[in-house]
Amino acid sequence: MKEIAPHIYASTEYPGVNVGFIAVPRGAIAVDAPTLPGDARAWRQRIMETAGGPILYVVLTDTHPDRLLGAGLLEAPIVAARAAYDHASAYTDGFWRGIVEGWTRRYPGAADGLAGVRIVLPEIVFTSRVTLRKGGMDVTVGGVAGAAPGSARLYLREQNVLFAGDTLVAGTHPYLAAAPDTQAWLKTLRTLRRARFSKTIIVPGRGPLCDQSATRPLSEYITLARRRVRSLHIAGLPRVDTATLVAELLPLFPVPDDERELIQRRIKAGLDRLYEELRLA
Repeated sequence: MKEIAPHIYASTEYPGVNVGFIAVPRGAIAVDAPTLPGDARAWRQRIMETAGGPILYVVLTDTHPDRLLGAGLLEAPIVAARAAYDHASAYTDGFWRGIVEGWTRRYPGAADGLAGVRIVLPEIVFTSRVTLRKGGMDVTVGGVAGAAPGSARLYLREQNVLFAGDTLVAGTHPYLAAAPDTQAWLKTLRTLRRARFSKTIIVPGRGPLCDQSATRPLSEYITLARRRVRSLHIAGLPRVDTATLVAELLPLFPVPDDERELIQRRIKAGLDRLYEELRLA
């Protein structure tokens, strides 16, 4: 855990997603939650000890399963965009069994905790933005076009810190499989390259802390994927042929040996989603 600005903390140490919190006069506002149950409980304790008070809200930058799985264990009202809530509420019991089984295979030592997880959906939802006033400090969360339905970011203007969620990931393959509109996502990334964000400390959804320069490789990746998938459409090829593009995208970000198969599946799922998006365009 690192204090990246006065009273603002972030951690990139947990498997799954990056997390953070803002210490406010009456407690803390958490941003996202560790995926594994033991990590989520430990993070909750660290937040309360550091902030000297309870967690008042848990803000989710989207409802990707890696975020939602442990969010309820922070034991505070969960805040998310309405579209994120709608997306999460459609997850079936079978879907969650698959998620738990996947994480159990990767982290067998966490099996008991994963088996007992109860999924908690957001209880405070917003359409475009919401300002959280409880706690003695106003914190505004805004919706953006990004990697998933209901993507959101938390920008603290005075401290010049941005919690970007999966709208920006650094040094790792992005999740394209749930992206509703990759063209709009590219526009969001372009806005992060404006001068007003030139000195912003960015907490990406995954990967190391970064600045606006991290938007370029991600934009290039999405642009290349769109171009290659469009070429399949032009050639009249079926969706199954997106598999031929995986090898081209795989080297663009580092791939740990033990995650190679997982990331190949991630890329393929993203290309399939792009195929459908561009087919309907």
